[in-house]
Amino acid sequence: MKQFHITRLQTSIGTLRLTGELGNPQLRDSINYHKVEMMGTDGWLELDLSSNSVKNALTQIQHMVLDHLL
Repeated sequence: MKQFHITRLQTSIGTLRLTGELGNPQLRDSINYHKVEMMGTDGWLELDLSSNSVKNALTQIQHMVLDHLL
């Protein structure tokens, strides 16, 4: 797996800062996030990666993250 850090990515769910590992991009679960933060009005807010709503949101933007990394 290849580690990555994206300092700022504009997505449909907001502006994100992402850290994690990239596996095989052909597989659905090819991204393993270590830390995801969203830009809020008071700065960066860390998202709870165990939350179902966060997991669903990250699935929605997976193609955007892969496009940025590849």
